Amino acid sequence: MIKMATKKSFKEEFAKFCESLDLTKFRELLKQNTGEYPHIDFKEMWLEKEKLAKHVLGFANSEGGVLVFGVKEEHDGKLTIKGLDKFEDKTDIKSKLKKYLPSEIEFEIHNFEYDDSSEWKNIKNKNFQVIVVEDTPQHLPFLALSSSGDILHKNRVYYRGKTSTDEATYDELKKIINRRLDTNTSTTAEDSFKEHLNQLKILYSFIDRYETKTPFWITDFAASLSSLSGTREKNQNYPDEDFEAFIVKMITRKKSIIESEIRF
Repeated sequence: MIKMATKKSFKEEFAKFCESLDLTKFRELLKQNTGEYPHIDFKEMWLEKEKLAKHVLGFANSEGGVLVFGVKEEHDGKLTIKGLDKFEDKTDIKSKLKKYLPSEIEFEIHNFEYDDSSEWKNIKNKNFQVIVVEDTPQHLPFLALSSSGDILHKNRVYYRGKTSTDEATYDELKKIINRRLDTNTSTTAEDSFKEHLNQLKILYSFIDRYETKTPFWITDFAASLSSLSGTREKNQNYPDEDFEAFIVKMITRKKSIIESEIRF
C-alpha cells in the first residue's frame, strides 16, 4: 500500500511502483489520492503536444514527477476515474515532443489496463497511461527548444509549482542552478577519483607482474660475449634512481592520494 504521509515519501513510493509496473499499487494510488501533488498531475485525457512538453519541462526542472492520464480532477480537488478510450502510441508521443524537449530529459510512458475482474469497480475495464519524468540534476536547467503560441516559449525555463507548471521565478531559477552546482561538485570529485585510478593503472603497466630468473650459466656466457665486443660503462647522465624504482615510488604516492579521497 502506498503511504501518503509526506510528499517526499509519496514520490519515492510512486517511483518504486513505476519500476515494478504493479497494477495493484496503481489502483491503491488512485483510491487514496485526493488531488494533485507537486510531483504528480492528473489529466482526464492526453494534452496537446505543446502543453504536454511544458509539463515535462516543468517536472524535469523540479526534481522529476509523474503525469497520469485518464483521471479528472474536479474543482473541489476530488478525482474522478474516467479511463482512456485507447492507448496512445508511446513512440508517436516521444516523436511529437522531440521538437520541444532537450535530449537529456529522461522520461518513460507506462500503460495500465484493467479488465472486468478488478476488485475496485471504479477502474473495471478502464485504461490509464502514465509519464514518469526522471530527476537528472546534472543536466539542469532544461530550456524549451521551440515556441508554440502563448503556451511555450523558446529558451524559457519552466518549473512545477504546488499544482501547476509555469515559467520559473527568480527564486526557482536559483534553486535550479544551485542543484546543478551541487551535482557538479559531486561529479567533479568522482571524475577526479576515476582519473587517479586510471593513472595508477598506467603506472602499474610499466612493471612486469612476474620476474624472469636467468640461469647463472647463461649470465656468465652473456658476460663473456660482452667482454669480447667491448666494455660497458655507466652513463653519467643516467638518473641515480632507475626507472622501475621511480615507478614503484609513484605507485605508492598515487595510492596515498586515492585513499585520502575515499570517505567511509
